[in-house]
Amino acid sequence: MTKSTTIRVMISSRGSADISYNGKAAKLSQVRLAVKKDIEALKLWATGRQLFECWINEDSSGAPMDQTWWEHCLRQARQADIVIVLYNGESGSGIKKEPMGICHSELEAAMARQSAKVRGILLPIAGLPNDPVQRKQDEAFRKYIESLDIFRAAPAKMGEEVIERTRQEVQHALVEMVQKCALTPDLAKSNTGPALIWHRMSFEERANAMRQEVAAILLDRGSSKHLDPKRADIISVLLNGKRLLVQLHAVPGAFSQPAARERVGQPFLLDPGLNSLLATCNGGPVHLVAGYKTFTESHALKMLGFPDAVVIPGVFGLHVADPVQKIQFVLLKNCESPTSTRRSVIEWLEWLQRSGEANSLMNNAAARKRIILAIAKEN
Repeated sequence: MTKSTTIRVMISSRGSADISYNGKAAKLSQVRLAVKKDIEALKLWATGRQLFECWINEDSSGAPMDQTWWEHCLRQARQADIVIVLYNGESGSGIKKEPMGICHSELEAAMARQSAKVRGILLPIAGLPNDPVQRKQDEAFRKYIESLDIFRAAPAKMGEEVIERTRQEVQHALVEMVQKCALTPDLAKSNTGPALIWHRMSFEERANAMRQEVAAILLDRGSSKHLDPKRADIISVLLNGKRLLVQLHAVPGAFSQPAARERVGQPFLLDPGLNSLLATCNGGPVHLVAGYKTFTESHALKMLGFPDAVVIPGVFGLHVADPVQKIQFVLLKNCESPTSTRRSVIEWLEWLQRSGEANSLMNNAAARKRIILAIAKEN
């Protein structure tokens, strides 16, 4: 794919939806055209070049010869730098009685590529249609939306509000992208400042520094706290209104190095020893493992000890969950400095909320606590 010289924005919504605009009833497609014009008019300087390009289906030149209309829309969702979802509960047209409408499919495609680029604007919710196929598609779309956290701006009831909310979301997305880029370390050149200091450390020193940095990040959340003054590696974190016990670990070298990975081993085997600390938490533990280098799915399954597990990749590393014993651990990759470690932890916490996985994590953690207490009782 040719690298774009502009920031690509995609507007995803049901174009035929009704909305009030300019004091009269209108179709959302009219508002989308106005949004596109508004976005593409933005320049850094009055005489500067175009900064944004905005894709909407209304004025698309059509799909390439080797793509269907459906594939073309999904391709736009994947390639866009920012995806604005104007959501009114309607999933859009489907093809060949597919279980998903095009709006649902576009959102899933964008979320799968990079969930942080997706921004939602809530419109008045439309009623469910009488057509059984379309009704099923809309219900599936609404259920999917409920599992996400994409709405940040206030709801919009009129076309003018849609334009204003879109301006806000594009601005916020642009600022976040620039700030994240500035904070993301150049891992190929992590040889100055604190990163250089960490390079010079022994395994023991580096592992301690990594755990301390992760602890500091979690404790910065305000609601987090140590459960035992003698256990710096145990922290209680408030997640979705519930207390989660998190245990911290560090792999101070490449996972392929036995001396580095053996410092962590299989920490969940010692979970029964945490039963007394779990008394003040709703669930846990979740093992948070800071890795000096990267991790693969093979590394995660090797640590777990068996292949039947849920392994979810992310920019932070890997989130691992065992559906049977409810073991959960997170492998944070490329923690080569305080900055890169902070970024990995924050990205994991943000992903939990964006994806809706925080609820699943807490449910599994509560089940894991019950398992540990039962084992402790037997012993």
